[in-house]
Amino acid sequence: MAGHEAASRQPSLQMRMLGRTGIKLAEIGFGAWAIGGGFNIAGRGLGYGITDDASSLDALRRAFELGVNFVDTADAYGYGHSEELIGQAIKVSPRRVHIATKVGTVRRDPLPVVQDFSAAHIKSACDRSLDRLGVTMIDLYQLHNPPRDVIASQEVWDALRELKDNSKIAHYAISVANAEDGILAIEKGDVDAIQVVYNMLDREAAKILFPLAEKKSVGIIARVPLASGLLAGKYSASHTFPDDDHRRDSFQSSVLGGTLQRVEKLRFLSQGTGRTMAQAAIQFCLAHPAVSVVIPGIKTPYQAIENIEASGCPELTAEELKRIESV
Repeated sequence: MAGHEAASRQPSLQMRMLGRTGIKLAEIGFGAWAIGGGFNIAGRGLGYGITDDASSLDALRRAFELGVNFVDTADAYGYGHSEELIGQAIKVSPRRVHIATKVGTVRRDPLPVVQDFSAAHIKSACDRSLDRLGVTMIDLYQLHNPPRDVIASQEVWDALRELKDNSKIAHYAISVANAEDGILAIEKGDVDAIQVVYNMLDREAAKILFPLAEKKSVGIIARVPLASGLLAGKYSASHTFPDDDHRRDSFQSSVLGGTLQRVEKLRFLSQGTGRTMAQAAIQFCLAHPAVSVVIPGIKTPYQAIENIEASGCPELTAEELKRIESV
């Protein structure tokens, strides 16, 4: 089976520059939302279901052993629990690990999640993240999907520049809800990197954002490369996600069925190619020259191995990329 074949290969991670930062990253990073255990919105879980700290730490350590040197998290993931786990794991990492975290999504009990991009919150939240991570400087500090009026304001960028001037962060960036917000962030905030959804089912960023990012030497962090796991090819239209999994609301049965029909048309990418579907999905992201690093979500050591091995899989051919465009 393709998955077992993949697990037997020795990963060979390639390196890429993160825009103009001078930071050289392994092209596959570690998306750390899932290991946080989620957070709450209006009484509903928002994450990837139940997690196990021992397995999460094993996944982080295994990823670092295999060459991963970039991990992306947020202070909202598990109310800081994801950051705490990363802080534990980097202490025993055999290599320097670059950390990206986010700010702006907060919870104020008993209210559900709200956003706060005030200068005061950004500065105090940065101190708390530094504490949980156990570091003196955050490599990449990202605004966490702010609304457009925040991106267009001056206050938020001044706060980030102050943190950089005070050596609490090395670089600042933004995670955006859509490609248009990324363009505005480049124009207003002079960001060093942009984190944006990019995968075989959502290619909008490549059309309108990536050309500008390349022109301005802004790094692109491709998130949700597996389309929240759907591109791994492991779900059927009848699948039901548990209540504490954010995909329960995102993928109602009608939407899930239509999406999985598209995924079925992409299975040629794993048939006799030496790749799993998940690895093909990661290779698709890496095929674009604007992408600095891909951050698939990881919960277990096996997922870490399979995702990392995508770096050593056969690259997608021009013909395969053309067929993907037609789906």
